[in-house]
Amino acid sequence: MKITHRILSILLALVPLATCAQGNSYTSNPMMRVIMDTYASILRENPQDYETYLNRAKEYYRYGDYSKALSDLNEAIRYYPRQEASDLSQAYTVRGLIYQSQGDDMKALADFNEALLLEPESRFSLISRADLLREMGDNMHAKEDYQLLLRRDTRCQEAYLGLGIIAHRENNMGMCHDYMEKAMQANPTNVDFYITRAAIYEDMGEWRKAANDYITAMTFGDNRRSVAGINALSSIAYEPVVEALSVAIDNAEDKGFYYFIRGSIHMNNQHYSASIQDWNTIVDKKYLHFHSVYYNRGFCYMRLGQFDYAIEDVSTAIMMKGDQMPYYLTRSKLYRIMGQYEQAMEDISVAATFDMTHKDVLAQRAMLATEQRNYDEAIAYYNEAILNNADEASLYLLRGDIYALLQDNESALRNYRMILNIHEHTPTFASCQGFAMARMGRIEEAEAWMESVMASIKGIPSPEDYYNAACLYANTGNKTMAYQYLEKALSAGYGDYFNLYFEYDTPISLASLRNEADFRELIKNFREVF
Repeated sequence: MKITHRILSILLALVPLATCAQGNSYTSNPMMRVIMDTYASILRENPQDYETYLNRAKEYYRYGDYSKALSDLNEAIRYYPRQEASDLSQAYTVRGLIYQSQGDDMKALADFNEALLLEPESRFSLISRADLLREMGDNMHAKEDYQLLLRRDTRCQEAYLGLGIIAHRENNMGMCHDYMEKAMQANPTNVDFYITRAAIYEDMGEWRKAANDYITAMTFGDNRRSVAGINALSSIAYEPVVEALSVAIDNAEDKGFYYFIRGSIHMNNQHYSASIQDWNTIVDKKYLHFHSVYYNRGFCYMRLGQFDYAIEDVSTAIMMKGDQMPYYLTRSKLYRIMGQYEQAMEDISVAATFDMTHKDVLAQRAMLATEQRNYDEAIAYYNEAILNNADEASLYLLRGDIYALLQDNESALRNYRMILNIHEHTPTFASCQGFAMARMGRIEEAEAWMESVMASIKGIPSPEDYYNAACLYANTGNKTMAYQYLEKALSAGYGDYFNLYFEYDTPISLASLRNEADFRELIKNFREVF
């Protein structure tokens, strides 16, 4: 049977929309493979079939394969008869969206203009042009397009939302809230609206409202963007996010899902005791039976220094889901910290079966070798890790530290210099540059770098930022500043007991302070954090 465009449209209607989510490939869906193969077959028979080019381009676009979509759209526009204005207009608009995603705003604007010349009534094209003009900062012409949309449809949510964003940009908060309210009333079940409004509330500093919108998006089934959004928000507004999730738990029928999100946010913000309480509730009430629940609880126990409980939970996760490399690496680290080197090596060996060249596998092997004083072996592992991860600064620092331990100062300095040669767009603790400077004796530069990192942080520094600063000053020998930043970290809720007392095999640690009475007394004063 010859597959016609009509049959293809029926097949496409049968493909679940979820399969088109970003990150999925059309090659992983059997029906989509049949459809794409059919498109290719039609084009082999008729290389000028503009309709097929457009339809295939839209599928490529849905799956995020923009280069192939762009190629097909160019062919569609090349062969489309001008009298078929509606479809040709659509081709220009989709191509404009791709240009916009690539940062080529002028090409995008030209395509949107062409689309509207072909089909002036196209809502799709007009919304696309209005949004682009707004993003380009041309508020006047964006407003004109949005107002035109509202004259045609008084319930155009995209127009109200766009006008609300412009009002916010112009610091007209009353008008902004008014437009947002109208946008919600226009379509109160549109997930995209809540995701967009949450981002606007973030810009306005209205954290609780932003968290509420992400949670609303979750209730409508958008877990990928809403969960990512609320997790990111929690790093700058932890308490409002937790408060919003606590209300959601009280009101939800599916409590397990929200406990999982809140437990993850507690964990990601180093509030491990609170996180454990949520994992305990999930397990005790049998809300969820996921391997990740046990792994996350085990990870939290590890960060609190409760290693036996951690081993038990991570082992349970492995029994439930034995194909997770990070689980074996975490248990290997636990065994190593506990001095059980044989078990640690067994878990690293299993992890290596997933990817023997993975950076974390090689680093764990190097750390275990270092702890057993097999320094040449450790250096060999770091050599291999650096070969595949040349911009990973921490690896050079770790390898340099082994050379320093062997009193090969020339090799140690060479590794520290390599860190400084890695381009740093914005100063961040992850670049390790200040720690390399400290090891090279360039103390003033190291401390100036650390202050530049803190100055580059948007908003209030996180507890982890303060902890990292304390580690840098501990490395430079400036104990006064180290303790000041450590106190800031603990006051802000830094609850990683493992990092404070046990972590010694990463370049960033407080190992040099741990034997001091002042250190122990300061931690004791904040014991409620743990």
